[in-house]
Amino acid sequence: MIRRGTSENRNRTGGNTRPCAGCGRPIKGGLYCAQCLEKFRERAKVQTERMETLRNNALRKLAENRADGGILIVNNDERNLSITKIVLERGLPEDKIITANNPLTAINTLVSRDVDLVILDADYNGLDMLRRIRDDERFKDLPVMMMSGSTRREIVADVFALGVQDYITKPCAPQDLIARVNKMLNGKEASATAPTTAQPAAAKTPAKTTFRILLIDDDIFDLRQERDLLNNRLPCQITTAQSAAEGMRILEDQPIDLVLVNLDMPFVNGLRFLALVNNNVKLRNIPVIIMTDTRDFAIISEINKSTAAGHVKKPNISEDGLAFIESTLRKRR
Repeated sequence: MIRRGTSENRNRTGGNTRPCAGCGRPIKGGLYCAQCLEKFRERAKVQTERMETLRNNALRKLAENRADGGILIVNNDERNLSITKIVLERGLPEDKIITANNPLTAINTLVSRDVDLVILDADYNGLDMLRRIRDDERFKDLPVMMMSGSTRREIVADVFALGVQDYITKPCAPQDLIARVNKMLNGKEASATAPTTAQPAAAKTPAKTTFRILLIDDDIFDLRQERDLLNNRLPCQITTAQSAAEGMRILEDQPIDLVLVNLDMPFVNGLRFLALVNNNVKLRNIPVIIMTDTRDFAIISEINKSTAAGHVKKPNISEDGLAFIESTLRKRR
Protein backbone atom coordinates (compact mmCIF):
# COMPACT_ATOMS: atom_id res chain seq x y z
CA MET A 1 0.00 0.00 0.00
CA ILE A 2 2.81 2.43 0.89
CA ARG A 3 4.74 1.64 -2.28
CA ARG A 4 1.67 2.18 -4.46
CA GLY A 5 0.97 5.54 -2.82
CA THR A 6 4.57 6.63 -3.35
CA SER A 7 4.40 5.70 -7.03
CA GLU A 8 1.10 7.54 -7.41
CA ASN A 9 2.53 10.68 -5.75
CA ARG A 10 5.57 10.56 -8.03
CA ASN A 11 3.36 10.29 -11.12
CA ARG A 12 1.10 13.12 -9.88
CA THR A 13 3.99 15.61 -9.44
CA GLY A 14 5.44 14.83 -12.82
CA GLY A 15 8.66 13.00 -11.90
CA ASN A 16 11.95 14.52 -10.48
CA THR A 17 11.21 18.07 -9.26
CA ARG A 18 12.66 20.54 -6.71
CA PRO A 19 11.35 23.77 -5.16
CA CYS A 20 12.40 27.10 -6.73
CA ALA A 21 15.03 28.84 -4.55
CA GLY A 22 13.18 32.11 -5.03
CA CYS A 23 9.48 31.43 -4.58
CA GLY A 24 9.25 27.69 -3.63
CA ARG A 25 7.29 26.60 -6.69
CA PRO A 26 8.18 23.09 -7.94
CA ILE A 27 10.55 23.21 -10.94
CA LYS A 28 12.18 20.41 -12.93
CA GLY A 29 15.62 21.94 -13.40
CA GLY A 30 17.86 24.81 -12.26
CA LEU A 31 17.59 26.88 -9.10
CA TYR A 32 14.89 29.40 -10.11
CA CYS A 33 11.62 29.36 -11.96
CA ALA A 34 11.06 31.49 -15.09
CA GLN A 35 9.13 34.15 -13.16
CA CYS A 36 11.92 34.57 -10.57
CA LEU A 37 14.60 34.72 -13.30
CA GLU A 38 12.69 37.51 -15.07
CA LYS A 39 12.31 39.37 -11.77
CA PHE A 40 16.08 39.10 -11.11
CA ARG A 41 16.90 40.37 -14.62
CA GLU A 42 14.67 43.42 -14.10
CA ARG A 43 16.30 44.13 -10.74
CA ALA A 44 19.81 43.82 -12.25
CA LYS A 45 18.81 46.20 -15.05
CA VAL A 46 17.59 48.81 -12.56
CA GLN A 47 20.79 48.46 -10.48
CA THR A 48 22.95 48.87 -13.61
CA GLU A 49 21.08 52.04 -14.58
CA ARG A 50 21.53 53.45 -11.08
CA MET A 51 25.27 52.70 -11.11
CA GLU A 52 25.60 54.34 -14.52
CA THR A 53 23.79 57.45 -13.25
CA LEU A 54 26.05 57.64 -10.20
CA ARG A 55 29.14 57.21 -12.39
CA ASN A 56 28.02 59.94 -14.80
CA ASN A 57 27.26 62.31 -11.92
CA ALA A 58 30.70 61.65 -10.40
CA LEU A 59 32.42 62.25 -13.74
CA ARG A 60 30.45 65.44 -14.29
CA LYS A 61 31.34 66.72 -10.81
CA LEU A 62 35.00 65.84 -11.40
CA ALA A 63 34.94 67.73 -14.70
CA GLU A 64 33.35 70.75 -13.01
CA ASN A 65 35.97 70.69 -10.27
CA ARG A 66 38.79 70.47 -12.79
CA ALA A 67 37.38 73.37 -14.76
CA ASP A 68 37.06 75.54 -11.66
CA GLY A 69 40.65 75.24 -10.42
CA GLY A 70 41.35 76.84 -7.05
CA ILE A 71 43.87 77.52 -4.29
CA LEU A 72 44.78 74.60 -2.03
CA ILE A 73 45.90 75.42 1.52
CA VAL A 74 47.62 72.56 3.38
CA ASN A 75 48.16 72.90 7.12
CA ASN A 76 47.65 70.41 9.95
CA ASP A 77 47.04 73.27 12.40
CA GLU A 78 43.29 73.79 12.14
CA ARG A 79 43.40 77.33 13.53
CA ASN A 80 46.01 78.56 11.05
CA LEU A 81 44.24 76.70 8.25
CA SER A 82 40.92 78.38 9.07
CA ILE A 83 42.44 81.88 9.37
CA THR A 84 44.30 81.61 6.06
CA LYS A 85 41.14 80.35 4.33
CA ILE A 86 39.03 83.23 5.67
CA VAL A 87 41.63 85.84 4.64
CA LEU A 88 41.83 84.52 1.08
CA GLU A 89 38.07 84.08 0.70
CA ARG A 90 37.52 87.72 1.69
CA GLY A 91 40.38 89.09 -0.38
CA LEU A 92 39.93 86.88 -3.46
CA PRO A 93 36.17 86.17 -3.64
CA GLU A 94 36.35 84.97 -7.25
CA ASP A 95 38.82 82.17 -6.42
CA LYS A 96 37.80 78.84 -4.92
CA ILE A 97 39.68 78.12 -1.67
CA ILE A 98 40.23 74.44 -0.83
CA THR A 99 41.74 73.14 2.41
CA ALA A 100 43.49 69.96 3.52
CA ASN A 101 44.78 69.18 7.01
CA ASN A 102 46.98 66.22 6.11
CA PRO A 103 49.22 65.09 3.20
CA LEU A 104 46.91 62.25 2.11
CA THR A 105 43.91 64.55 1.68
CA ALA A 106 46.10 67.07 -0.11
CA ILE A 107 47.42 64.51 -2.61
CA ASN A 108 43.90 63.16 -3.23
CA THR A 109 42.72 66.72 -3.90
CA LEU A 110 45.55 67.32 -6.37
CA VAL A 111 44.73 64.07 -8.18
CA SER A 112 40.97 64.67 -8.35
CA ARG A 113 40.88 68.32 -9.44
CA ASP A 114 42.87 71.11 -11.05
CA VAL A 115 44.68 73.37 -8.59
CA ASP A 116 46.19 76.73 -9.56
CA LEU A 117 48.33 77.23 -6.46
CA VAL A 118 49.32 75.32 -3.31
CA ILE A 119 50.06 77.18 -0.06
CA LEU A 120 52.11 75.23 2.49
CA ASP A 121 53.41 76.06 5.97
CA ALA A 122 57.02 75.07 6.70
CA ASP A 123 56.27 75.10 10.43
CA TYR A 124 53.63 72.37 10.01
CA ASN A 125 55.14 69.63 7.81
CA GLY A 126 55.19 71.94 4.79
CA LEU A 127 58.66 70.80 3.68
CA ASP A 128 57.61 67.13 3.75
CA MET A 129 54.49 67.94 1.72
CA LEU A 130 56.57 69.97 -0.74
CA ARG A 131 58.91 67.03 -1.31
CA ARG A 132 55.93 64.73 -1.96
CA ILE A 133 54.58 67.16 -4.54
CA ARG A 134 57.90 67.56 -6.34
CA ASP A 135 58.55 63.79 -6.33
CA ASP A 136 55.33 63.23 -8.30
CA GLU A 137 55.72 63.84 -12.05
CA ARG A 138 52.13 65.08 -12.26
CA PHE A 139 52.76 67.99 -9.90
CA LYS A 140 56.43 68.87 -10.41
CA ASP A 141 55.55 72.15 -12.17
CA LEU A 142 52.67 73.10 -9.86
CA PRO A 143 53.09 76.64 -8.37
CA VAL A 144 53.77 76.45 -4.63
CA MET A 145 53.94 79.21 -2.01
CA MET A 146 55.56 78.54 1.37
CA MET A 147 54.76 80.28 4.67
CA SER A 148 57.03 80.12 7.70
CA GLY A 149 57.94 81.92 10.89
CA SER A 150 61.61 81.15 10.28
CA THR A 151 64.08 83.13 8.18
CA ARG A 152 67.03 80.77 8.63
CA ARG A 153 69.00 80.75 5.40
CA GLU A 154 69.30 76.95 5.27
CA ILE A 155 65.51 76.55 5.43
CA VAL A 156 64.96 79.23 2.78
CA ALA A 157 67.61 77.60 0.56
CA ASP A 158 65.97 74.17 0.94
CA VAL A 159 62.57 75.62 0.07
CA PHE A 160 63.72 77.38 -3.10
CA ALA A 161 65.81 74.35 -4.13
CA LEU A 162 62.53 72.39 -4.20
CA GLY A 163 60.97 74.87 -6.61
CA VAL A 164 58.90 77.21 -4.43
CA GLN A 165 57.82 80.38 -6.25
CA ASP A 166 57.35 82.56 -3.15
CA TYR A 167 58.28 82.48 0.55
CA ILE A 168 56.23 84.47 3.07
CA THR A 169 57.40 85.04 6.62
CA LYS A 170 54.88 85.00 9.47
CA PRO A 171 53.23 86.94 10.94
CA CYS A 172 51.97 88.25 7.61
CA ALA A 173 49.49 91.09 7.14
CA PRO A 174 46.30 89.89 5.39
CA GLN A 175 46.62 92.47 2.60
CA ASP A 176 50.22 91.40 2.00
CA LEU A 177 49.22 87.73 1.72
CA ILE A 178 46.37 88.58 -0.67
CA ALA A 179 48.66 90.71 -2.84
CA ARG A 180 51.31 87.98 -3.02
CA VAL A 181 48.77 85.26 -3.89
CA ASN A 182 47.13 87.49 -6.50
CA LYS A 183 50.55 88.18 -7.99
CA MET A 184 51.27 84.45 -8.17
CA LEU A 185 47.95 83.75 -9.90
CA ASN A 186 47.74 86.74 -12.23
CA GLY A 187 51.25 88.12 -12.43
CA LYS A 188 50.26 91.44 -10.84
CA GLU A 189 49.65 93.02 -7.47
CA ALA A 190 46.08 93.10 -6.12
CA SER A 191 44.60 96.49 -6.90
CA ALA A 192 42.70 96.65 -3.62
CA THR A 193 45.77 96.02 -1.50
CA ALA A 194 48.51 98.42 -0.58
CA PRO A 195 51.93 97.88 1.06
CA THR A 196 51.76 97.58 4.83
CA THR A 197 53.63 100.86 5.22
CA ALA A 198 51.98 104.19 4.45
CA GLN A 199 52.81 105.61 1.05
CA PRO A 200 54.41 109.07 0.91
CA ALA A 201 52.82 111.87 -1.09
CA ALA A 202 55.53 111.48 -3.75
CA ALA A 203 54.21 108.03 -4.60
CA LYS A 204 51.03 109.69 -5.91
CA THR A 205 52.96 111.49 -8.65
CA PRO A 206 51.39 111.03 -12.11
CA ALA A 207 52.36 107.84 -13.90
CA LYS A 208 54.70 109.59 -16.34
CA THR A 209 57.05 110.54 -13.47
CA THR A 210 56.69 107.28 -11.53
CA PHE A 211 59.73 105.02 -11.76
CA ARG A 212 59.32 101.27 -12.13
CA ILE A 213 61.88 99.42 -10.01
CA LEU A 214 62.46 95.69 -9.75
CA LEU A 215 63.90 94.80 -6.34
CA ILE A 216 65.47 91.32 -6.03
CA ASP A 217 66.63 89.97 -2.66
CA ASP A 218 66.36 86.47 -1.18
CA ASP A 219 66.32 87.85 2.39
CA ILE A 220 62.67 88.74 3.07
CA PHE A 221 63.46 91.14 5.94
CA ASP A 222 66.08 93.01 3.92
CA LEU A 223 63.68 93.09 0.97
CA ARG A 224 60.97 94.83 3.00
CA GLN A 225 63.42 97.31 4.50
CA GLU A 226 64.84 98.19 1.07
CA ARG A 227 61.35 98.52 -0.40
CA ASP A 228 60.27 100.90 2.39
CA LEU A 229 63.38 103.08 1.98
CA LEU A 230 62.78 103.42 -1.76
CA ASN A 231 59.07 104.13 -1.32
CA ASN A 232 59.82 106.87 1.22
CA ARG A 233 62.39 108.56 -1.02
CA LEU A 234 61.31 108.08 -4.65
CA PRO A 235 58.07 108.30 -6.66
CA CYS A 236 58.29 104.65 -7.64
CA GLN A 237 56.30 101.52 -8.33
CA ILE A 238 58.25 98.63 -6.84
CA THR A 239 57.96 95.00 -7.91
CA THR A 240 59.75 92.50 -5.67
CA ALA A 241 61.28 89.10 -6.33
CA GLN A 242 63.09 86.67 -4.02
CA SER A 243 65.17 84.85 -6.61
CA ALA A 244 66.99 85.56 -9.85
CA ALA A 245 64.65 83.21 -11.74
CA GLU A 246 61.58 85.09 -10.54
CA GLY A 247 63.29 88.38 -11.37
CA MET A 248 63.98 87.30 -14.97
CA ARG A 249 60.34 86.28 -15.44
CA ILE A 250 59.20 89.71 -14.24
CA LEU A 251 61.68 91.52 -16.50
CA GLU A 252 60.39 89.60 -19.52
CA ASP A 253 56.73 90.32 -18.67
CA GLN A 254 56.74 93.90 -17.33
CA PRO A 255 58.33 97.24 -18.27
CA ILE A 256 61.08 98.04 -15.74
CA ASP A 257 63.24 101.20 -15.49
CA LEU A 258 65.88 99.88 -13.09
CA VAL A 259 66.87 96.69 -11.29
CA LEU A 260 68.30 96.49 -7.77
CA VAL A 261 69.67 92.99 -7.12
CA ASN A 262 71.35 91.46 -4.07
CA LEU A 263 74.87 90.23 -4.76
CA ASP A 264 74.83 87.32 -2.32
CA MET A 265 71.95 85.04 -3.38
CA PRO A 266 71.86 81.22 -3.62
CA PHE A 267 72.01 79.46 -7.00
CA VAL A 268 72.25 82.63 -9.14
CA ASN A 269 74.00 85.59 -7.47
CA GLY A 270 73.73 89.25 -8.44
CA LEU A 271 76.65 89.24 -10.91
CA ARG A 272 75.39 86.09 -12.61
CA PHE A 273 71.94 87.71 -12.87
CA LEU A 274 73.61 90.76 -14.46
CA ALA A 275 75.20 88.48 -17.06
CA LEU A 276 71.80 86.94 -17.87
CA VAL A 277 70.32 90.42 -18.40
CA ASN A 278 73.23 91.44 -20.65
CA ASN A 279 72.78 88.31 -22.77
CA ASN A 280 69.15 89.23 -23.48
CA VAL A 281 68.89 91.75 -26.34
CA LYS A 282 65.55 93.08 -25.07
CA LEU A 283 66.80 93.64 -21.52
CA ARG A 284 70.46 94.65 -21.77
CA ASN A 285 69.69 98.40 -21.75
CA ILE A 286 68.00 98.24 -18.34
CA PRO A 287 70.43 99.55 -15.67
CA VAL A 288 71.27 97.05 -12.93
CA ILE A 289 72.57 98.19 -9.54
CA ILE A 290 74.17 95.60 -7.26
CA MET A 291 73.29 95.66 -3.56
CA THR A 292 75.84 94.27 -1.10
CA ASP A 293 76.95 94.49 2.52
CA THR A 294 80.49 93.31 1.80
CA ARG A 295 83.62 95.36 2.42
CA ASP A 296 85.84 92.95 0.49
CA PHE A 297 87.90 95.09 -1.90
CA ALA A 298 88.26 92.25 -4.42
CA ILE A 299 84.47 91.80 -4.67
CA ILE A 300 83.87 95.55 -4.95
CA SER A 301 86.48 95.69 -7.73
CA GLU A 302 84.73 92.84 -9.55
CA ILE A 303 81.43 94.76 -9.41
CA ASN A 304 83.13 97.95 -10.65
CA LYS A 305 84.64 96.05 -13.59
CA SER A 306 81.28 94.58 -14.55
CA THR A 307 78.56 96.23 -16.65
CA ALA A 308 76.55 97.08 -13.52
CA ALA A 309 75.40 100.71 -13.26
CA GLY A 310 76.99 100.74 -9.81
CA HIS A 311 76.55 99.35 -6.31
CA VAL A 312 74.92 100.43 -3.06
CA LYS A 313 75.13 99.19 0.52
CA LYS A 314 72.27 97.04 1.84
CA PRO A 315 69.91 96.76 3.60
CA ASN A 316 70.22 100.29 5.07
CA ILE A 317 70.68 102.14 1.79
CA SER A 318 72.44 105.40 2.61
CA GLU A 319 71.37 108.85 1.44
CA ASP A 320 74.21 108.78 -1.09
CA GLY A 321 72.97 105.39 -2.31
CA LEU A 322 69.40 106.64 -2.69
CA ALA A 323 70.63 109.72 -4.51
CA PHE A 324 72.65 107.52 -6.86
CA ILE A 325 69.60 105.33 -7.58
CA GLU A 326 67.46 108.42 -8.27
CA SER A 327 70.13 109.88 -10.54
CA THR A 328 70.38 106.62 -12.51
CA LEU A 329 66.60 106.57 -12.95
CA ARG A 330 66.39 110.19 -14.10
CA LYS A 331 69.09 109.56 -16.69
CA ARG A 332 66.81 106.88 -18.12
CA ARG A 333 64.00 109.41 -18.47
